[in-house]
Amino acid sequence: MTMKQEEPEKKARAAMPDTAALVDELRAALGREFVDGAIAAGQRARREYQRRVATVGQVGADAWLASQRFPQGCFWAIEGEHQVGVPLLEERGATC
Repeated sequence: MTMKQEEPEKKARAAMPDTAALVDELRAALGREFVDGAIAAGQRARREYQRRVATVGQVGADAWLASQRFPQGCFWAIEGEHQVGVPLLEERGATC
């Protein structure tokens, strides 16, 4: 992990301590590479989903999300006012 990557992770850990503890448990059980890949995929999906909501609207963004498959896994967590990833709700048709 580079210094550039460490700073955002430290901030996220401080803002979401319960989620950080869960991520540590998942990394121990499933491996850092797998868990970090799932978190990264969730973050990329969140950014793209937000971009699509702004450009094509909620319905179009939901349709895009429903069509996505996440071969690396996916991760979503919310703690307080902070969120990681994008919720893959059944009504959107998206699954991990």
